Amino acid sequence: MKTGKNKKSSIAALNTFNNKVFYTLTDAETRKLGSDFAGVLKPKDIVFLNGDLGAGKTTFIQGIMSGFGVNGFVRSASFMLVSEFESQKCKLYHLDLYRLDENNVFDLGIDEYLFGDGISFIEWSDRINHYNIKKRWEVKIDYTENGRKIKIKRHL
Repeated sequence: MKTGKNKKSSIAALNTFNNKVFYTLTDAETRKLGSDFAGVLKPKDIVFLNGDLGAGKTTFIQGIMSGFGVNGFVRSASFMLVSEFESQKCKLYHLDLYRLDENNVFDLGIDEYLFGDGISFIEWSDRINHYNIKKRWEVKIDYTENGRKIKIKRHL
């Protein structure tokens, strides 16, 4: 059972990330932000990640996986489409839909990843607009002159 203090710290952690903009200068800082963000995620969450090629989406996901205690190298899933990971908390699914269009994604049958008991991280989430997923986290990563601008927003 959660105490009132734990509930307050949970809400504070959510507020740390909801509708916030962060700036990172290095890959290590981007991974650290991802690791910290992992602390607010829970089973059944869906995280959309968007940004140009090479913007740092996979680097951010490497940090998230580290935050969940996933050992080993996390690489871009663009050639595999889906990478699955185990954590003590739940299963983690990294989907990279860059090479697909909306029709191909629909034919894949990715519902088990999106609506299962794990947490799904979807790069190039515009490919699944037809799912109309309202409850999600959205992470937008852009280059800046000095590093990355990372905007995180929660949709309920």
